[in-house]
Amino acid sequence: MDIYLISNNLVLNDLYYETIMSIDDKRKNRPLSIEGEIKAQEISSKINFDEIYASSYASALATAKYFIKESNGSININNDLNDVAIGKRERHNIKMLRFMQDKNFDYKYLDGESLHDAERRIVNFLNKVINTSSGEKIGIFTHKRAIMAGLLNYCEVGYNLDERLILSYKDKVLIDDTENDIDIIKLTIDNKKVIDIDYIEI
Repeated sequence: MDIYLISNNLVLNDLYYETIMSIDDKRKNRPLSIEGEIKAQEISSKINFDEIYASSYASALATAKYFIKESNGSININNDLNDVAIGKRERHNIKMLRFMQDKNFDYKYLDGESLHDAERRIVNFLNKVINTSSGEKIGIFTHKRAIMAGLLNYCEVGYNLDERLILSYKDKVLIDDTENDIDIIKLTIDNKKVIDIDYIEI
């Protein structure tokens, strides 16, 4: 079995909220940009999945829809695949939150999640898929930060010269400070265990 963790990072940023909304609700409802839609459609012609799962975020669902068109399947929506919750940041900066979390995996704001919190729910979801799915290729549409949290369970932790988090598996760098249009991580499963992890370039 191969499990693909997919994050489409090309979201629309030119948004103005006239009504009060939490930062987590804003992120949940933020749509893909036009470039994100085009990229998702391009990649869907190169990979087919037997089963498709997605977070409840608009960007994940908008990406997954192109893949069900190719496979004639359906999208299984699960909140366990949602992004790492920020919580009540008040006057705090999101970049500072991420910097602190990169150093302390238990750090979080009020009503938010730490990376360890997100790791537990992502890994629990992956284990459920590994133990119950009959498909050979599984597509999971989630988010870069959520993927990073889940990979903490399998990867070696390091830091670059700017003290940003790097995750490696068998000397292969999977997550670093690089900004990519779309991130695709493939987990190879054998006998219900993860035996390899790769970053996929498409």
